[in-house]
Amino acid sequence: IVPPWTMSATAMAPLWWNAVPVFADIEEETFNIDSTSIEKNITPFTRAIIAVDIYGHSADMDAINAIAKRYELQDISDSAQSPNARYKGNYAGTLADIGGFSLNYHKHIHCGEGGLLVTNDDRLAERLQLIRNHAESVVGGKNVTDLSNMIGANYRLGELEAAIAIEQLAKLQLATDQMIAIAEALNTGLEKLEGLRLPITNPDCSHVYYAFPLILDPTRLGVSRETIYEALVAEGIPLGMGYTNIHLLPIFQKKIAYGNNGYPWSSPEYRGNVSYDKGICPVAENLHDNLLITIPISLFAWNDQEINLVISAFEKVWDNLDLLG
Repeated sequence: IVPPWTMSATAMAPLWWNAVPVFADIEEETFNIDSTSIEKNITPFTRAIIAVDIYGHSADMDAINAIAKRYELQDISDSAQSPNARYKGNYAGTLADIGGFSLNYHKHIHCGEGGLLVTNDDRLAERLQLIRNHAESVVGGKNVTDLSNMIGANYRLGELEAAIAIEQLAKLQLATDQMIAIAEALNTGLEKLEGLRLPITNPDCSHVYYAFPLILDPTRLGVSRETIYEALVAEGIPLGMGYTNIHLLPIFQKKIAYGNNGYPWSSPEYRGNVSYDKGICPVAENLHDNLLITIPISLFAWNDQEINLVISAFEKVWDNLDLLG
């Protein structure tokens, strides 16, 4: 089970192992996978839950871990956008059976490309280490007996990238502090604008603001989300609009991953009947289609003057909503 609200890598991961992704909806407040929707989508065929800590805020891992335990499932967290975020005093990415982080160029810290996985399970750690290196060169000598799903590849992070990543890791607190400071300034500057919902941080959590998500109320504003987006972009503000609903992408709509016959959905081992129809994730779809705009904070190291220019641009657009309508 995966959320529909992320980069496609999370949803593609099950397909790599010939498993079939099932999409659960997201919370409207934090945009993370909704534990209630997870439970509704569990079937006898479910084997794992993948939770994404989106935009810099952890998913509700207590609820997700409880579901995983109750149904005897594995849980995995994708914390690519949330390194150094906290959930009840613990680091995002350390609360599942396996946690993943990204080091590609637009994340909090990066080494050009790559990432890393963490686990406190020795067996899983060994399997990950083998899969990283084709799972071939040490299996015979180690007398590994569980060879299932051990078709690895070259996932090794190069030595140069690793050296850069180590130096970047030392700067993680500085990087996240900078993004938090930008977000706090934006919160202060934009809080009085009507029809604009600022990012929400749950109690006992911290937010590291990979992006600054904003929810518009077009009915209250009298102007469509698209019109406001275009006006803000015209003022020079870098923005994203919506966030791709993964279940509506062609690979899932056509249910074709391997070959031309619909595998793995057509596999004789698969006895489910998953739907990827529009409407299965109404919260994620409505946010993408109608309400959400985002400021990609991680791409910019704005100073106070630049932040004030962003705030002034928002104020200008809001002062002229009657003209936009």
